[in-house]
Amino acid sequence: MDIIIRGMRNVLRNPLRLLLVVLLLGASLMLVAAMVSLNSSAQQQLTNVHKEVGTAITINYTANESQNDTPAAGGPGSTNRGGNGGGSFNRQSPTPIPNSVITTVSHLSGVSSVETNLRRTDTNSTLKTSSIQTPNGRSISIPPTVNGISTGATHFTLTGGSTPTLVSGRSFQTNDANTNVAMVSQTLASSNNLSVGSTFTLQGKTFTVIGLFTTDQQFANSALVIPMSTMQSVFSVNGVDSITVYAQTYEQADAVAAKIRTTLGKSYDVVTEASTYTSTISALNAAQNSSKLALIVAIVTATLVIIFAVFITVHERTVEIGTLKAIGASHWQVIRQFWGEVLALSVVAALIAVFLLATLGSVITRAFDVSSPTAATTPTPGGFGRGGFGAGRALFAQQAANLNVHLSSATLNVQTLLIIVGLGMGLAVLTSVIPAWYVARIKPAEVLRRM
Repeated sequence: MDIIIRGMRNVLRNPLRLLLVVLLLGASLMLVAAMVSLNSSAQQQLTNVHKEVGTAITINYTANESQNDTPAAGGPGSTNRGGNGGGSFNRQSPTPIPNSVITTVSHLSGVSSVETNLRRTDTNSTLKTSSIQTPNGRSISIPPTVNGISTGATHFTLTGGSTPTLVSGRSFQTNDANTNVAMVSQTLASSNNLSVGSTFTLQGKTFTVIGLFTTDQQFANSALVIPMSTMQSVFSVNGVDSITVYAQTYEQADAVAAKIRTTLGKSYDVVTEASTYTSTISALNAAQNSSKLALIVAIVTATLVIIFAVFITVHERTVEIGTLKAIGASHWQVIRQFWGEVLALSVVAALIAVFLLATLGSVITRAFDVSSPTAATTPTPGGFGRGGFGAGRALFAQQAANLNVHLSSATLNVQTLLIIVGLGMGLAVLTSVIPAWYVARIKPAEVLRRM
C-alpha cells in the first residue's frame, strides 16, 4: 500500500504535465460519456418516430394536387357570399378518381383497408354559416362543406386536417350506406336550430341529423358529413377525390406504395405517411452517426493521452527503476508504484470529466439537437386546405410537425458517471502494461553502469 501511495505522490512531480494530461483526459472521458448518452437518446427518438409513423398511403390525381396548390381567384362567375364580399368558393371541382381504382387497390397484397374522400362546397345551400375576417378586414361567409366518408371509415378528418369529435347522437352504421342521414358540425347546427333528429335540405333532398360533432378549426365549423354512396348520388359524382390505403404493417408501407404506383401509373400521386417523416429520421440518423464518430474520436484521444503520459513518465525514470530493482525491489513492486500513478491520473481526470459534463452537458447536446420539421398547413379560403379524409400531404405534415423530437440532455446521471469511472479505470488497467513491459526489460547493472 505504501508503494501505491508513493506512486500517487509521484504524479505531482511535474505539475504542468499533470495539468495538461488530466485536462485532456478529463475532456475525452466527458465526451465519451456525453456521446454514449446522446447516441442512446437518438436511438430512443428514432424508436418513438417509428411508433408515430402510420401505415397510411394516399392516392390523388397529380393534376388535382397541382390544382389544390393554386388558390381560387375571384372574378366573373365566382360566388361571393355574405358581408362585404371578397372570397371565391366556386372553384373547379377536382377530377374524381374512378370507383374502379378503389376496387383495384383494395385487392393488392399487403393492403389492410381502404378509405375514400369526397368533398364538395355547397354554394347553393340555404343553411346559415359562420363568417371569417380576411386580413384586409373583409367578412366572408363560409359555405357548407359536404364530406362523404366510406362505410367503416375510422381515420377520417375534416377540412385542414381537423379531427371531428362526436358530442351528441351517433356516427354512421353499415345500414346508413345509402340513406339520407348526416352528422353536422355543432356550430352549423346551432346557426340553423338543428339538433339530433332534425331535418334539413341539401341539393333538393331531405336529410336527417343523426349526430353532432365539434372541431378545432374554424373552417371545419361549417362542415357536415354524409355517407359516401349518398354523397356520390346527391352530387352526381362517379368516383372520389382521394383514396387512403392502409398497409398491414409499417414495414410493408413502402412496398405497397410501390405496387400502387406501378399499377396506377404516373397520373396518380402516391404518398406514404412515412415520407413526411424523412427529414426527421434523416436528422436523427445524422445526429446518431455524428455522436458515434465523436465517441470513437474521444475514446482514441483518451487512450493516446494516457498511453503517452505513462510512456513518457516511465521512460524518464529509467534510473529510478534500475535503482529500485538493484536494491531488491521486485517487478511487481515497481509496477504497482507506476500503476498507482496511472490510477491517480485517471481519478483526477474522472473528477474533471464529471465537472465538465455537469456544466457543459446541455451545451454539447444543443450542438447535436434535432427539431421536428414544420409545415405550413393552414387552409386558404379558396382551397380549404388539402387535409381530406384519411391522411393527405397536409395532414401528414401536421403530424410530423407535432412530433416533439429533441435529444435528451447529456447531463450527469448514474449512467454517465459509470461510463466515466469505468472507462477511466479500464484505461488505467490497460496502460499498466507499458510499465510492466518496460520494467521487465531494464537490467539494474546496465543502468548503474551508465550513472
